[in-house]
Amino acid sequence: MSLDQVPELPGAHRWLGHLPEVRNDRMSFVRRIAADGRPMLRLRAPFGRLTVINDPALVQEVFVEKVKSFSKAAMTRFTIYPLAGEGLFTSDGELWRKQRKLMAPLFHPAQVDRYADDMVACARRALDGFRDGMLPIARETTKITMAIAGRTLFDADTFDEADALGEALTVALDWSSEHAGSWLSIGHIVGRQTLLAMRDALGDRAGRVSRALDSAADKLHGPVVYPGKSGVALRRALGVLEDRVARMIADRRRDPGTKTDLLSRLLEARDEDDGSRMTDRQVRDEILTLFVAGHETTATALAWALYELAGNPALYAQAQAEADALGGDPTLDDLPKLGLLLRVFKESLRKYPPVYLTGRDVLADVEIGGVLLPKQSNVTLSAFSLHHRRDLWPDPETFDPDRFLPEREAARSRFAYLPFGAGPRICIGYQFAFMEGQLVLAAMLRRARFERTTACEIEPSATLRPRGDMPMRVTLRG
Repeated sequence: MSLDQVPELPGAHRWLGHLPEVRNDRMSFVRRIAADGRPMLRLRAPFGRLTVINDPALVQEVFVEKVKSFSKAAMTRFTIYPLAGEGLFTSDGELWRKQRKLMAPLFHPAQVDRYADDMVACARRALDGFRDGMLPIARETTKITMAIAGRTLFDADTFDEADALGEALTVALDWSSEHAGSWLSIGHIVGRQTLLAMRDALGDRAGRVSRALDSAADKLHGPVVYPGKSGVALRRALGVLEDRVARMIADRRRDPGTKTDLLSRLLEARDEDDGSRMTDRQVRDEILTLFVAGHETTATALAWALYELAGNPALYAQAQAEADALGGDPTLDDLPKLGLLLRVFKESLRKYPPVYLTGRDVLADVEIGGVLLPKQSNVTLSAFSLHHRRDLWPDPETFDPDRFLPEREAARSRFAYLPFGAGPRICIGYQFAFMEGQLVLAAMLRRARFERTTACEIEPSATLRPRGDMPMRVTLRG
């Protein structure tokens, strides 16, 4: 079956296809995919050939069984490149494999268990600053998770800088969202594809020219210029982040060989083939990638979890009782006692998956679900759409942590739930995030009472953040 025979998602603009909706009403776009329910749909755009998959079996094919036929989507790489560069999230091929292998030991379950005390200490430090009254909950959960990422991964105290760093990361992520599907990104991607096509056409006949085309194409991974006010804001934000990273690197190099955290591993790592060390730029890319991945997903999920608990008094009372039954601050040994809080956190990630859109580019013709996808076409997946398919998740708009009771999880496809992706590129820190979610929720519920004062809408930026920072009334519990 050819791609042209795949049904098209209705509602495309005559000339621009689905691009205006993706740019201007992203939540409508992903909700319509969920409501449609068909496993594969064709999209229209002024460039390229696009397919969206919305079925666990197809997810398994793309992300696991035929993963070598795909690369990280050029659009994703372009929009996140100013922030993450060639970090673990955006890199491909041999570079990605080397970096993943280097970082894996820091996220082994036994190592993750060692982070529990630091997670609780960071939460307690933030909660000590709470006062009765209105608080922007998303900002507070960001402060907690950013402090945890700094302490556990880089042995750095970022608590007092959390607001400035969080604001800078928000600016960078907003720029990424703004330019997903923009003419700036399309121009760069099409230009790069053209250069690579010229290189392929030349083959081995013109080595010097081919190398020049490769070099030019490489420069188009990210933006060559940053136009407009958002570009100015992005450069300033990157300056704030890179200054903090430079200080972390300098501090560690003044005292080498004494620590075993991720930053030390990055600075001490040597290439297995030539013995070279990572450049400061490579270290910078990995630090910022892990800062984003290490705090953004969990911070957003924690905020939405508190919001949903506050909207369900019976569920809140059960969660509160589970946290109070510990008798003190949560510890690693308490995790088995916090089953409801783990389910609450998982359900928050289902209903509001932070990474709600992701894509893969097709490296060579490949058959998925009986459909031949041509080289240089694109496959898009919306975790939000998959998580809101009614046949997979009955009554998907209802917040129901019992969806994650062990027997119900076992009866559901592993590939129906993708808050952290799937396959070889599954988020390296997903176990870290689950433990952090349990412990921080328990610490927060023990210390304070959270009440909704107004409804909160989804802000579909680079992640599914709450619009307006989710103000809630907080009452300390003594």
